[in-house]
Amino acid sequence: MLGLLGARVVRIEPPGGDPLRGMPPACGGTSARWLALNRGKEAVEIDIKAPGDRSRLRELVAGADVFVHNWAPGRAAALELDAEHLTAVNPSLVHAYTGGWAGRLADAPMGTDFMAQARTGAGEAVHPAGEPPVPSLMTLLDVLGGLHGTEAVLAGLLLRERTGRAVRVESSLLGAADTLLASALRRAASGADPRRPAGFRHPLRTSDGWIAPSDTCAPAATAYDVSGLCTGDALDQLRGHGLAATAVTTDLAALHHDPRLSGPIGRDAHGAPAVPDPWSLA
Repeated sequence: MLGLLGARVVRIEPPGGDPLRGMPPACGGTSARWLALNRGKEAVEIDIKAPGDRSRLRELVAGADVFVHNWAPGRAAALELDAEHLTAVNPSLVHAYTGGWAGRLADAPMGTDFMAQARTGAGEAVHPAGEPPVPSLMTLLDVLGGLHGTEAVLAGLLLRERTGRAVRVESSLLGAADTLLASALRRAASGADPRRPAGFRHPLRTSDGWIAPSDTCAPAATAYDVSGLCTGDALDQLRGHGLAATAVTTDLAALHHDPRLSGPIGRDAHGAPAVPDPWSLA
């Protein structure tokens, strides 16, 4: 996110590089997963356990605006890479910690997405009524936690511009869960079912594929048998009754060629699907 906003991002990797780079599937010789998480970043190999390499890292920090880490609690201080030590090197640094539990749990387990989903009940809240409560396979709290971390960094940069002093900011997966679950908790507090109706999660079979009605139209759409119609005719029928629906793409490789996504999805230098920068800065 910071890179899309124009930041130069330097990622610190262990000696030999991040093992994730070689994890299949690959695109252009580089792991597609690594590209998805690290597109546009530069990389520097540094052994943070070695005093000499930590000196190199402090040299990088001296010329940086922001330092971001997500080490386990106490790890940064043990390495002398916490806010206290790094702001001594750079008095105008924004030191950002994107952690797991925000110091709110005693003897907390490793702060990973699925652990946070299990602890907070996010797996139940994000699955609608009628489906078993299981974690989201998409790492929702990692993604939302990243958005929170971006906002924290931007707020820290703004505060630094106003005061001229270093700023320490924090975000967490637990905080992301608070945001994600807020509406479900409000529904539960009012006596309503915290889990929404299934809606589009139950697509309708057509003669050549599937169509997905919108959440609000899903109950009414089930009254129409579209199994004998091709997808285009089924969509026309539902839309003729004022119901919103869309065709389901089951082949992920076809998404890049889907005319509905001709603008939002492109290709990067490795040939991997990529979305364009959503902002234009002048």
